[in-house]
Amino acid sequence: MKKVFILFTYILFQLSTYGQLANKIELTEDNRLIGLGQKHILKSEILKEDRPIIISLPVGYEDNNANYPVLYLLDGLGNIKHTIGTVEMLSETGLIPPMIIVGIESLDRARDLTPSNAGQNTYGGTGNSGIPQSGGAPAFLQFIETELIPYVESNYRTYSFRILEGHSFGGLFSVFTLMESPETFDAFIIEAPALWWNGEEMTEKAKVFFSENEILNKSVYFGIGGGDGWGMRQELLRYVEVIKQHTPENFNWLHEEVGDEDHDSSRLLLNYYGLKFVCSDLRMPEELSTKYSDESFLSGEEQLKEKYGKNVRRPAKEYVDLVMLQVEKENLPGAITILKRATEAYPNYIGLFTYLAQLYEQTNQISEAIATYTEGIEVSKKYKLGHEEDFNMEIKRLKK
Repeated sequence: MKKVFILFTYILFQLSTYGQLANKIELTEDNRLIGLGQKHILKSEILKEDRPIIISLPVGYEDNNANYPVLYLLDGLGNIKHTIGTVEMLSETGLIPPMIIVGIESLDRARDLTPSNAGQNTYGGTGNSGIPQSGGAPAFLQFIETELIPYVESNYRTYSFRILEGHSFGGLFSVFTLMESPETFDAFIIEAPALWWNGEEMTEKAKVFFSENEILNKSVYFGIGGGDGWGMRQELLRYVEVIKQHTPENFNWLHEEVGDEDHDSSRLLLNYYGLKFVCSDLRMPEELSTKYSDESFLSGEEQLKEKYGKNVRRPAKEYVDLVMLQVEKENLPGAITILKRATEAYPNYIGLFTYLAQLYEQTNQISEAIATYTEGIEVSKKYKLGHEEDFNMEIKRLKK
């Protein structure tokens, strides 16, 4: 058992050391970092205007033929910087799949993101005239569904899983879209939604929507900063209370107040927690710890690939935790099955190759151990990890 613990500690050390290998960022000719994607202009027939869009591709997109889920980000110009960093960090650690980010730049938020026209004396209005241009959400949703999504899916390798994320007015639009066109997106990250709009009309609509939809296969995160306005927090509470009373089957949802962040500063944390929640099925199922089988493990991995695309993976530490549990139970073949999948999912984590080769040797599969060390040598060379000599010595020892 002591040897197992020492090896486990060594593997975790290697995960933390080599798991943060920096990916190169493309440079312009004058050495400026690009990193934020490419701007496109869509000529919208529906909105009768040119719409600027920022598209950020995941690391490694050009080096493979994989298809990727898409995150459609409202107020894209204001949120693209922190969102890209969060998505890259979470996908590197296996908490979310790598994804394409489509930042939809706002031109007139009060027009595009509001579901109805603001009448006289409406909160957020101007004087007695309300907000004259408001109420454009139906047209904006039509633009997203019939112009933007087809453009993205015809020009990039997209997978079928789509997320819509919005804050404040963007959160209001996301709530509207969830109930108006639930089939368009698979998941929603709804941040500090402006549910006060027109006397909380979205909450009134929710009473009908959730009572009529007994099955709703969606994942939805409702988040707000703990330091946001008392009224905003109460309005969101009233909306989620409707969900509690009429929760559809298969509706995976969470409402939470995060820290003491105010309305604007909460965006970064809500993006982080929202992404983790809507992809929370990437965490290892508890039943694999209590009742493991190769069939159930591999079936779960394939189900994730069917949902998110072939590049999806679970957090590396969770593979290692499950391996250690199988070793403790003396189920070495099961541990090998898990590690084979882990090395496929994390090809730059050299410690996984080391441990896999040792397990092959313990089960007298010498040729597989040699092949694993050989593969580890190539990984070590590629990422300059310095393990080539050690692995060559192990190969020589095994060949004797």
